[in-house]
Amino acid sequence: MTGKPDPLYRGIQQRARTTGKVRLLVALALVLAHGPMSAQGVERLGFALAISNDSLGDWHDRWRSSSLEVGVLTGPSASMTGGLLEYRFRADVLMPANIGTVVPADRRHAGVLAFGLHGHSDIGAVDVRVGGDLVMVGPQTGLYRFQTKLHDIFGFITPNLPEFQIGNSVRFDVSAEAGSSLCSGNWAIRPFVEVRTGTEDIVRTGIDLSSSTGACRDDLVMRTVATGHLVPYGFEHGIGLRFVAGADVAWVRESLYLPENHGYELTPVRLRIRGGVHRTGRRFDVFYGLTWLGEEFKAQPEGQFVGTLQVKLRF
Repeated sequence: MTGKPDPLYRGIQQRARTTGKVRLLVALALVLAHGPMSAQGVERLGFALAISNDSLGDWHDRWRSSSLEVGVLTGPSASMTGGLLEYRFRADVLMPANIGTVVPADRRHAGVLAFGLHGHSDIGAVDVRVGGDLVMVGPQTGLYRFQTKLHDIFGFITPNLPEFQIGNSVRFDVSAEAGSSLCSGNWAIRPFVEVRTGTEDIVRTGIDLSSSTGACRDDLVMRTVATGHLVPYGFEHGIGLRFVAGADVAWVRESLYLPENHGYELTPVRLRIRGGVHRTGRRFDVFYGLTWLGEEFKAQPEGQFVGTLQVKLRF
């Protein structure tokens, strides 16, 4: 048999790869959850809600424009050392800097909806997260129409990009992160490494730093995909103020959002530098963080600042 595979054969190959990823996710989730969850009752331990927007940062409306990420953490109520499952939802809007007039070299508009399941466990002193997300991209998400209507209502510039969007696609992202917290007094430092494949093939390494009267308290966090901030789930309700900072560098081999066949050339590395504050009260949690995102493609003239916000009330 010679020549290129026919479409049917390519379709079978693609379905086989997707099925393999699904099986891997299910197997990893079962391994992470089996021990403690088989012996104890499971309940909702907490939730995280992160709103990231460049209007909360440098007041522009461009590139990594907005993101909403929600996580619900479940597991055995008596332990936080393993058997934890995290259900995630994410909505992103990626867009060019000029939404009224197309600039061909700028990034295309992309609406993103992701639904994920992630397992958390400890291997010695290392905490590990492994999971996957079903990702929908393009006009099918409805985010372009929603953004257009929202801009009309508030009198902002209306996007005029009907033909300048990433096309409809459904992908399966598989990701994993491993890190370990080192504590000294009121300081905690956590180096980590992350890998991700699917919509983007990424290897990332970085460090997170926190300082407070309870820097090493037993809490869990959700790392936001957009900015990298660690947003607390609120399992630990200690009252106080916590300052956080972090930085990471990523190597990206391929990106669905910046496809090579459209002429995009990825930057060799992506940098993120962030800082924030978390205030915990008796009835509320407030987190605000600011992240500088470096350029993602060669034609992008500069980086951008994006803010991340979480506000939670307890009754």
